[in-house]
Amino acid sequence: MDDDHIAAMLGKLNFEIFVLTAAHQERRNGQIVCWVVPATIIPQVPRILVGVGRLTLTRELIERSQKFALNLLGKDQWPLVAHFGFRSGRETDKFSTLSCERGVTGSPILPGTVGYLECRVRTVFDAGPGAHLFYLADVVEGKILADGSPLCLHHLPELLPPEDLATMRRLLEHDAQCNLALFQGNSHQQHA
Repeated sequence: MDDDHIAAMLGKLNFEIFVLTAAHQERRNGQIVCWVVPATIIPQVPRILVGVGRLTLTRELIERSQKFALNLLGKDQWPLVAHFGFRSGRETDKFSTLSCERGVTGSPILPGTVGYLECRVRTVFDAGPGAHLFYLADVVEGKILADGSPLCLHHLPELLPPEDLATMRRLLEHDAQCNLALFQGNSHQQHA
């Protein structure tokens, strides 16, 4: 297996960047996600599959409420990547300096995005230790807010300031190492 060729091929995919938001009672949070795919070909039954890190506060809020919103960022909204992706909602209220509305699901809807989808969880798939949880969700509301180009993962190296890009790479490497350790620990337990 050629890891470099596989990484290059995966690098060809767009991976649009969303701020996934969720709320339960008075607690709310948001995080960056880019594993979002339509999960139906039937327009009358819109569904989404989204991957969420298992250790995040946002995931806990989804588990409690069974709802979330996906706010699709425009290319000009790259500063929100650091805002929602570089710190934990356990340590700070990410919405304290941002205006937002509550959608029909109670999840925060960010203004100025390309658009949003509000979702109700149908089922969750556990991809195993070290992997994300994948939520299959029914789309219950959605709207295009602006006619802009979506921000994609491959845009970030050209848009983020060097210190933010270094932080992003460091956090991704840290997450990858933590997930790999979980995966390897479980693999060793299964073989024992």
